[in-house]
Amino acid sequence: MPNDQPLTVLFLSTGNAARSIVAEALLRERAGVRGGRFLARSAGMAPAREAHKHTLALLASEGVSLAGLHPKAWQDYYASASFMPIGVIVTLSEAARQECPDWPGKPVRVHWAVDDPLSATKEDVREWKFRKCFSTLDARISALIKTRAAQNAGELLLQLKDIGMVV
Repeated sequence: MPNDQPLTVLFLSTGNAARSIVAEALLRERAGVRGGRFLARSAGMAPAREAHKHTLALLASEGVSLAGLHPKAWQDYYASASFMPIGVIVTLSEAARQECPDWPGKPVRVHWAVDDPLSATKEDVREWKFRKCFSTLDARISALIKTRAAQNAGELLLQLKDIGMVV
């Protein structure tokens, strides 16, 4: 597992409009100063047409770059797996966990449950859920960046499962 190539992490959610976009943006932002150890990607099982406006507003208010953020389909990454291998798949929604197919190259897979902020019907609850989503993912991604490079897939899986418990 240890090599000179960055570890590509694909965050999967249902629509790729909130949770997985936040995760992708945070890993890019937080890992940017760590020498390129990670590449962040995100996709949805049924991608939305665009990232939710609250997602983008929250990221911008936190000083996180919005460059290149837009919903993508998981099939695009699946189809390109032979020349752009995925090392880790992190599912963030139950739908993504259940629907994610077996992946070429057998990446490490882990589920980090994160409440969907778009499920809120009231504006104040939605704002709270977005903040909770951001802080949960920020804590987990910060923990990921601080881990030492795993020596094998089993060690990486254990690290990711431990991080999934960070709230």
